[in-house]
Amino acid sequence: MLLVGLTTLNMRVLEGPLTDVAEVSAVPFPGAAFDTAAEQLEPDLVIVDVTYLDEAIVRPLITHRLAHTRATVVYLSDTGPTWFDDLGAVTSGPLENANTETLVRLVSGPRLRLIGGEA
Repeated sequence: MLLVGLTTLNMRVLEGPLTDVAEVSAVPFPGAAFDTAAEQLEPDLVIVDVTYLDEAIVRPLITHRLAHTRATVVYLSDTGPTWFDDLGAVTSGPLENANTETLVRLVSGPRLRLIGGEA
């Protein structure tokens, strides 16, 4: 999981519960650390804090940089709705009840995939 540009408050709220269920990396945005993470990591879930950023500019940049990962990207804001982009399924929409429990469920959901054979 990759946390991008989280405010101090959001980092405190999410850090414990998320590290209990996944390996977590955190980087500022924009910057070299984000660029490196976008190139080297392939997270299943990316949480981006857009509280102090222009989401209309940030979303396309992050989507472009992470398209190869097929991750689910969640855009959090202390002042507005939470939105998600599923880069693997190519779907987007509002994320209702974007609390810590919901985000943990996104990480710890079923990861079983059938490879070959019949279901």
